[in-house]
Amino acid sequence: MKTDDPRFAVRQRITTAIERWRAGAGDVLVLSGEPGLGKSFILSWIESLRDASTTVVRVDCRPPIGTINTSAITPLQPFGLAVEQLYLQSEETAKKRLALNVGMSLLSAIPLVGDFVYAVKAVSQDVNEYKRETAALQQKKKAAVRDCIDTLRAVAERQPFILCVDDAQWSDSQSVEVIRQLIDEAGSHKILIIWACSPSVVRRVNTPLATLLRAPAVVERTTELHGVERSDVLGLVRSVIPAATVSDKTLDKLFERSAGTPGIIVEYVKYLQHAGYVGADGVVRDDGVDDLAVRASDHPATDIVLRDISEEDAVTLSICAAEGREFTAFLVAAVMNVDVVSAIRLLRRLAQQTGLIKSVGMRARYGIKTTTYEFTQAFAYTYFLHRPEYEERRALHQRITEILVREHDAASIDDVRHQIAAIISAHSAQAEDEQTTQRMLQESARAAEDIGANDIAILIRTSLLKASTPEADESVSAEAHQDVDIPTTASNGTSQIDLRSIADDIVQGNPLRAVAVCTALLQHSSASDMVHRERLLLRALAARACAEVDRFDEAENLLQAAEADVTTLDDRCILLNVRAAVALRHGNTELADSLLREAAETSADSSRHLRLLTLGNIILTKRRRGDNDTDRTERHVRKLADAMGTPAIRTDLRL
Repeated sequence: MKTDDPRFAVRQRITTAIERWRAGAGDVLVLSGEPGLGKSFILSWIESLRDASTTVVRVDCRPPIGTINTSAITPLQPFGLAVEQLYLQSEETAKKRLALNVGMSLLSAIPLVGDFVYAVKAVSQDVNEYKRETAALQQKKKAAVRDCIDTLRAVAERQPFILCVDDAQWSDSQSVEVIRQLIDEAGSHKILIIWACSPSVVRRVNTPLATLLRAPAVVERTTELHGVERSDVLGLVRSVIPAATVSDKTLDKLFERSAGTPGIIVEYVKYLQHAGYVGADGVVRDDGVDDLAVRASDHPATDIVLRDISEEDAVTLSICAAEGREFTAFLVAAVMNVDVVSAIRLLRRLAQQTGLIKSVGMRARYGIKTTTYEFTQAFAYTYFLHRPEYEERRALHQRITEILVREHDAASIDDVRHQIAAIISAHSAQAEDEQTTQRMLQESARAAEDIGANDIAILIRTSLLKASTPEADESVSAEAHQDVDIPTTASNGTSQIDLRSIADDIVQGNPLRAVAVCTALLQHSSASDMVHRERLLLRALAARACAEVDRFDEAENLLQAAEADVTTLDDRCILLNVRAAVALRHGNTELADSLLREAAETSADSSRHLRLLTLGNIILTKRRRGDNDTDRTERHVRKLADAMGTPAIRTDLRL
């Protein structure tokens, strides 16, 4: 690759990180950029560094299938896929050693892809028997994130690796927590993670990741990719045609047409090359960019390929796209009702003739080993995904649902069934098979609860299961339902968030559940569904809960976000009180005193409830500091609580 390609501008920072990793100091780097700005290009360059001494694993967080983001409801998916690839890349002796040494730890932490589960099963006792007999395992599953990190570190001790994660905007909240903790532990492990995401999608659909990306430790590890300047266009052209000679007129047009987006410029250059506008000597004709064929699209090179594809091949590629950007020979063969070998020959021909798909080798999917493929670019995948008409699309997803349900029911390992359930739910939703969708989503929710991913279970139940039928709801155990219900109260027929229940979780020693509930509500309620005060209170409570488990950076990010909802003195008073509580938890009593003094001044013009809240916090702060001069404040609080008819406050404050 040519070093004058402007997309290599970020290479130095990554190269430095790789050198530190080779010296034993792992880290996490974030690549942030919109589509076409070069994230995948940089990850491909990192992959090209793979050699005998450099292990590089690349995985994608799979984009949504229809309306359901299967990655978001599959806990720790990218790390499960990474371990699978590490296993497949190992030598035979290393495979057995890996399975023996870290297999069971990993099994307790991640809903594993099938092949690794089978490897563990081959060298240990039966997996289901192991789960039944080992009581400690059930406790470990409640610490899934920590177990995942410990497993990754154990693997890296034997085989240090670089993990490239593309499309991380679709990642689940538990994977985001793994990244947060690995950043906190940077330098003490032998894993280098390159986490690539689209910031606009993150802000829209992934609140946990959006919060993490605002943390100071993450900001300093983030490289933002931008469009190129006019002076960089020639370097991009020569990354495709090394000996290219291009006039300033054509370079100007390329820059204007692409708005400086590297991916679009490269597409135009490939079109010019394939359409005969580049001479044998590398000279690019000036009339190429003005060709009518390229004026309506940012993907001219791909457009030319798409126009030449026969109807039969287009149908095949639409079947592939229906499974996802990653698809399997097994499922394509089953849908087309042909044998797998015939399907592989067909897919190989399409890969060679079009370049739109490629084989990524054998993978374990749906509990079986199968050759796996992927679309080489998002545009082609999207084109074939939406090509079928409504009836065709519905019938296709129904057929996929039926095939996967059979595999689900036949699977003997729980973890494999849970993986398939999430995928079935997405396909059955596209097929408008409501009953199957609800059944599989509820299985996914229970599976998330089993490994302690209550926030993911809440996401499923509050967002994806909104339309669940009473019969479906009854299939959930009362205990599981109690664990994940969003607290609500009814007032005049309108559902309303019960903030008291969330606060009770914090007081009663369950702050992580409080964080999960607040996050789910914030993530899946639109601005029209929630007034600004509710958003402010949810963020404030989530910040308070984060402080209880010493996640102070996350608490600060939540409080900064809450500042946008401050419109009244009451709002300001609430935030000052929460900031004081967080400061006190952090051991900074001086800052807590200062914040409470400001809150007391603000509460003079606020409601009596906020005055009572502020005075109560002042009492607690003085007691924490060992200050005995609280009598006056306590008397004031007693009188105010009695006048307001809130004796419970006196009980809470031991007054």
